[in-house]
Amino acid sequence: MKKSVYSIFISGFLLLLTSCSQQYNIAGNSNLPVMDGRMLYLTISPDGTVRSNVDSCQVVHGRFSFQGDVDSVVWAQLCMGNENVMPVVLENGKVDIFVDNFGQRVKGSPLNNKLAEFWRKKERIDNDIWGVQQQYMRLIREGKSPQEVRKKLSSQTRKLSTRMQDLETKFVQDNYGNVLGTGFFMMICSQYPIPVLTAQIRKILDDAPTSFLCHPFVHNYILETRYVKENKRKR
Repeated sequence: MKKSVYSIFISGFLLLLTSCSQQYNIAGNSNLPVMDGRMLYLTISPDGTVRSNVDSCQVVHGRFSFQGDVDSVVWAQLCMGNENVMPVVLENGKVDIFVDNFGQRVKGSPLNNKLAEFWRKKERIDNDIWGVQQQYMRLIREGKSPQEVRKKLSSQTRKLSTRMQDLETKFVQDNYGNVLGTGFFMMICSQYPIPVLTAQIRKILDDAPTSFLCHPFVHNYILETRYVKENKRKR
């Protein structure tokens, strides 16, 4: 009887441990020849500086897959060599990834669906920005001076830049409490060669709850921007 009770206890304990872990299952497809035969990696960087690979696979005939366990929901990057292909959230459930000439898409689990919806909106603005850039080049080819073209397109460029920043800022704010917020905040900050406090970053930090500000990357970023600012004063 004692052995039976002990066995039940151990089985229940192991079941509890299993239920606490996040089991991700990613199926990917790509029609890009450059990816075929290449190794892909899932990398994470909890502190925003040190990256580690949690999974890897080879692309075979345009298909790739990842499967494994993580202790909690994690923001990750799908990488090919040193190149970031796209972000993805490792969480319970099956996730589908598509990579083609039109971009990258992810869908399946709750946070990845939320990320995909945001990415679609971001890509629409990116396409509008690309359209303005093409218009700039066309006007230059027609003989207009760069000063004329910039003056003509400045209002449109400014509006698109504001739309993009507003979209990104709201996405982080709407996700202060999960990995989408901190994960995309890291992507925003990675645009700059050194830590800086832009108007957008300041807005995100000013409205952020303590839990967001205490995230290792966010906390260190705040300290580093103060450090950079102080050193600039001394020069």
